[in-house]
Amino acid sequence: MRVLIVEDETMVAMAIEDALLDAGCEIVGIAGTVPEALGLIDRERPDAVTLDGNLNGTLTGPVARQLRELAIRHLVVTGYVELAATDPWLSQSPVIHKPFTHQALTKAAAEHFC
Repeated sequence: MRVLIVEDETMVAMAIEDALLDAGCEIVGIAGTVPEALGLIDRERPDAVTLDGNLNGTLTGPVARQLRELAIRHLVVTGYVELAATDPWLSQSPVIHKPFTHQALTKAAAEHFC
């Protein structure tokens, strides 16, 4: 499973990467902004995406929309659950709450990406 990580905090992105590698995924890139994420999705066509709901104050609904339109599986990993619920695209996506444990993210990836 080729996975793109969309996360603006380096330490969180590294924790997500570790959990996904343990789940047997291949990481195709890490994006920290909405435009960067959209570009990587177009270029890399990942099988799945972990998507932070809020990148530096910007909701990632446009990314969730593109993922849904392309039928790419995704998992919203966010600490702003209430805020993400206000976006029509993010609110339709499976969510794992921050802070998460390594085990919880590995399990969620196995459930939603496989």
